[in-house]
Amino acid sequence: AYPETEKLYNTISKKFKVKKESIVLTPGSDAAIKNCLDLFTEKNDKIISIDPTFAMVDIYSKIKRVKQIKIKYNRKLELDYKKIFETIKNRKISLVILANPNSPTGTIIPKRILFNILKSCEKKNIVVLIDEAYFGFYKFSMIPYIRKFTNLVVCRTFSKAFGLAGLRVGYLICSSEQVYLAFNAARSSFNVNRIAQIAAEAALEDL
Repeated sequence: AYPETEKLYNTISKKFKVKKESIVLTPGSDAAIKNCLDLFTEKNDKIISIDPTFAMVDIYSKIKRVKQIKIKYNRKLELDYKKIFETIKNRKISLVILANPNSPTGTIIPKRILFNILKSCEKKNIVVLIDEAYFGFYKFSMIPYIRKFTNLVVCRTFSKAFGLAGLRVGYLICSSEQVYLAFNAARSSFNVNRIAQIAAEAALEDL
């Protein structure tokens, strides 16, 4: 039989107190990043990303042929937040991708800064993807604030804290019904296999 996803959707919905209709399963967080680029950008569009970060952001951006405006860390592993806000204000941006916590730096973006970025982007209809692949190593998450912003997408994976990298299972949570419907329409029918779903359910039951 083909994999049934209902149980895993219900488990994620219950664990993180979000509507089931806001969740989309993905084969890892890299697929969620690709989906965001596919849905919200066109060739030659500009996106904001941080540098260094997850390598697939670079790879999928090159495939999509979008221009990354990279906000680099300084020697103290600090980001220039002022540059982020100036870029949002002065440039035509299609998407912002931020990993929190970030890898390989191990740094975090404070809640206050994330909120201000989302507010600035919301005014210009810019989607913000928060990659929480390393959420298991940091207590703060943007998921409880998913209803606060219409432009917020959060993606997670079971590859890191849960150690299920080889099973390729993750999920994204959308703030708006319109974004959810776009993601759901774009995904393949059976993008997460049955074994991966069983393992993910067991992992969520044993936080």
